[in-house]
Amino acid sequence: MCLVHLRARLKAMRYTASGLIGLSVLLGIGLIWAADPPTLDELAIAIDKLRAEPDGERIVIGHISRKLGVSVERLRAEQAQTKLGWGELFIAKLMCSKTPKLTVDQVTAEFRSGVGWTDIARHHNVHLDQLIAEAQQSQQAMEQRTEDRAPPPTRAAPQPSQGTTAPTMPFQSFGGTGGRY
Repeated sequence: MCLVHLRARLKAMRYTASGLIGLSVLLGIGLIWAADPPTLDELAIAIDKLRAEPDGERIVIGHISRKLGVSVERLRAEQAQTKLGWGELFIAKLMCSKTPKLTVDQVTAEFRSGVGWTDIARHHNVHLDQLIAEAQQSQQAMEQRTEDRAPPPTRAAPQPSQGTTAPTMPFQSFGGTGGRY
């Protein structure tokens, strides 16, 4: 095979490889854009799964408490009263925070009657996209435990180390004028 034909084939292969890479990037972007956001039901289930993990209840309840400005004791009482899962209670309370006249009892009654979270939000004119975005952001914060990081280490004042210096002997004078020997 002559050198000219070899160069032509290599050039064609480069264009083919570049085209395939470009096509795969475009397909990947298209798949990401086509992905639907999670539903409120899916987010509630995901939060409940997080609660079941080790130390998850503290993480979930603590986040909900901070996010909604409600004490942990009050949240526990509402959860016991409504018998909703923590994810469901979070969705209900988040929804109520968007509509002042809406109560957790009302939302719970609607949910218990078989109405889905999306329909409840629409019925009470809650902006669904905003509600889903906030719930998803909270779910991700709980999942990543972003609020549950240990505080950065503080620099303590240096402590004199023990056992690293040579032992000292008390000065003994053997008489004389205090000279060296």
